[in-house]
Amino acid sequence: MSKLQKTKATPAAVLHRLALYHCLLTDWLLAGKKGAITSREIASALGLNEVTVRNDLSFMSETPGKRGVGYSIDGLRQMLGEFLALPSFAPVAFVGSAKVISSIFSFFLVEKYGFISAAFFSEDPNDRGAVINGREVQPVEAVSPELSAMGIKVAVVVTHPSWVQHSINLLAQSGVKGILVLTPSVIIEAPEGVYVTQIRIPCDLKSLFHRVNMLEQHQ
Repeated sequence: MSKLQKTKATPAAVLHRLALYHCLLTDWLLAGKKGAITSREIASALGLNEVTVRNDLSFMSETPGKRGVGYSIDGLRQMLGEFLALPSFAPVAFVGSAKVISSIFSFFLVEKYGFISAAFFSEDPNDRGAVINGREVQPVEAVSPELSAMGIKVAVVVTHPSWVQHSINLLAQSGVKGILVLTPSVIIEAPEGVYVTQIRIPCDLKSLFHRVNMLEQHQ
């Protein structure tokens, strides 16, 4: 077990921000940023409150920071990675048509963020024989316990809405424990022992109309 013991339950919002800090530090390292950084710099870069950042980091039993000096970028990134249980390169399975997955990869460079696209499955019969990132796309029904043997614990589902629940069920049966759904389906049943999270673009867009309206009222 990591030396970073999780002594208290971590709220979902905090976990999301800790992952956000890890991504930010990764971007800074890739950009050649060196030296120490402060919670104020992290907060400023992400539009957050400095106190929020410090409180979030307190969920780790220790951080490579010194009062008045700041944090080592590389050291803090490593500790965040350990707390989030991220392997050096995390294998992820993708379920969705080759066209949709390829479009996601056009802007989401998985390797840059420490992930490996380890397996691809499609609900589209026309994708038979298609290849993405050097790997052949398999039909959805080919999802099997072999995924667990490959060390794949997390998957991304971007299928047509009618295929979402079936894909989730197959992934759960294969041993996958975490699933990110990018398809705008409102009702999803998470199998027992599987954590399903979702980005609902239509719902987020609808909430933006309220936010815009509130901004206009205060101008």
